[in-house]
Amino acid sequence: MNFNSFNLPISADLIQAFSWTLIHSLWQGLVLAIAVGVVLLASKKSKPALRYNLLTGLMLLFVIANGATFYYEFNQSEGVKTQVNNLISLGKSTSTENVITLTTVQQQTGDWLHSLLDFCSSNALLIVMIWLVVFLAKSVRAVTGMIYINRLRHEGTFGAADHWQQKLQQLAHKLNISSGVMLMESEMVSVPAVIGFFKPLILVPVGFLTSIPYVQVEAILLHELAHIRRQDFLVNVFQSFAESIYFFNPAVIWLSRLIREEREHCCDDLAIAVMQSKTAFVNALVVFQEHKLIEQRQALAFAGKRNHLLDRIKRIIYNNNKQLNAMEKLFVTASVLTATVLLAAFSPELPKPPKAPKPPKFDVPAPPPLPPSPVAPHTLCDTVPAPAEPGSEVNTIHVTRDKKRYEITEVDGEVTELKINGKQIAKNKFGEYDNEIRSIIEEVNEERQEEEEHAEEMQSEAEDLNQEAADLQAEALELRKQATLMKLDAEKMKGQMELNREQMIAVKKEAELVRKQLSGQNNQNLNTDELRKSAAQLQKSAEKLRVEATVLKEQAEVSRLEAETIRQDHEKMMDNFLRDLESEGYGKDKKNLSFRITENEFIVNGQKLSDKVHSKFKSKYLKEKGTEIVYNWKEDNHTYTGSIHRK
Repeated sequence: MNFNSFNLPISADLIQAFSWTLIHSLWQGLVLAIAVGVVLLASKKSKPALRYNLLTGLMLLFVIANGATFYYEFNQSEGVKTQVNNLISLGKSTSTENVITLTTVQQQTGDWLHSLLDFCSSNALLIVMIWLVVFLAKSVRAVTGMIYINRLRHEGTFGAADHWQQKLQQLAHKLNISSGVMLMESEMVSVPAVIGFFKPLILVPVGFLTSIPYVQVEAILLHELAHIRRQDFLVNVFQSFAESIYFFNPAVIWLSRLIREEREHCCDDLAIAVMQSKTAFVNALVVFQEHKLIEQRQALAFAGKRNHLLDRIKRIIYNNNKQLNAMEKLFVTASVLTATVLLAAFSPELPKPPKAPKPPKFDVPAPPPLPPSPVAPHTLCDTVPAPAEPGSEVNTIHVTRDKKRYEITEVDGEVTELKINGKQIAKNKFGEYDNEIRSIIEEVNEERQEEEEHAEEMQSEAEDLNQEAADLQAEALELRKQATLMKLDAEKMKGQMELNREQMIAVKKEAELVRKQLSGQNNQNLNTDELRKSAAQLQKSAEKLRVEATVLKEQAEVSRLEAETIRQDHEKMMDNFLRDLESEGYGKDKKNLSFRITENEFIVNGQKLSDKVHSKFKSKYLKEKGTEIVYNWKEDNHTYTGSIHRK
């Protein structure tokens, strides 16, 4: 694109340098992805704070390196322009072959890669314009977000209760936070959030402080205070800035997501350190997740990352940091391969530029060095299946070791093909490399064995968790049964209390009669001493009945609380049942849902389900013989929901 076709407010050299800076950021992103993969693999057992600092440092180094690239490119273009101007000022002519341009490499080699570089150089203005349009759109979005955050601070907010404000200050003091932190409830947020840097404010959804147990609320507030203590706002602004500039670079986007995940892990650890209880904090995460699901059940499905919550809980329990998943491994591997190709493309020594024609004589300065190409890691192993005869086991192994690239094809445990640095090795020379080949194959087999053992361990842990869930379910059913019995006992005690109350009324009436008789003793022939003794005895009886009634009342209250706990466990079991039923393709419409499951059948909306589904739900939820679970089930002109025990 011709720069002169536009009336540009900036120089063409600046646009050219900025365009090449964006292009160079792509291969620099490959190096960044490889470095991130190395950090994640090397810090499996490290603390989240260390991983967070390393990943943030890589992001900062990337931005600094790309900024230095822009400085280099701009100075290079200025240097070329100065050289040409000096030649013109001397009044000496020269051919266009003596002017060093960005297409020198393409003219010398003529391959497709350098043709692509020449295309990028010729269309620098178009590249910058496209980048600028997207960057402005993201900037507008960021400004809109800042305006919305400012609205959150002032609209739809209510001050939290005084005792919660005092509790927040106590928690802030434990985390050594000197600045005043405010706590407010908001109608516009669905999850707790921290707003502001100089005057931090914690916003929680309306009703959050009263709908979740006290200990869980304290844990979540500690997590939000940890963000303030760590001053995560500054790093978050830096991330947003990098994401807006390098929106096209997948390595930057991936790294930014990893930094956010590790930031949450760091805050989790700070909160746990204050609470001194992993179990309480994990319960807080689970309870808050259930609270959000209950609130949104009548609206849209919960849109949060459940897998991320599960990863946080697993990390807390097992002290295992995040590892590379399949897609991330593929991305790092692709980055290594691409970096290797680029390194191979630029590694040959460029021929010297042609000398200036004679006469006159003058020296043409040598071309400036190209920016450093990404370097492949020391070792990369990738095993993929290759075409083979039916029944044959074929593996193709690619390994870089000691600056040599090995390509080994193994069929049924025997090496059939060998390439070193792209050069085919004859079979009769395999013996010269036997030790190297066997060492590489053993290394790959050991890695595969470790992965299989790790998979078996994870499967065993999953089975243990399933068994633990089944045991808890059985315990819940037993507690529910005990709650039913306690409820019956409470009703009996209530009846007994009513009987005692009637007896107390009768005794009171009799005592009143005796008092009247005593007051009128001058008109009656009664023994005064005997009447007084009778009244005292009646008073003692009444006091005894009152004490018994108080004890029965206290026992009834304890039974009521225990029954309420069992009822809550039963409601949670029913919620899990409905969630599992929905995962099977039923029960999406809760209003029109009706089902009944017994030991013999499982009927949903009048349809009998398969034996497989019935067996699955029966083993998980029907732990006691003779038990049925019904939901909106009509029988004998009545509608039932809950558990039924058949005699």
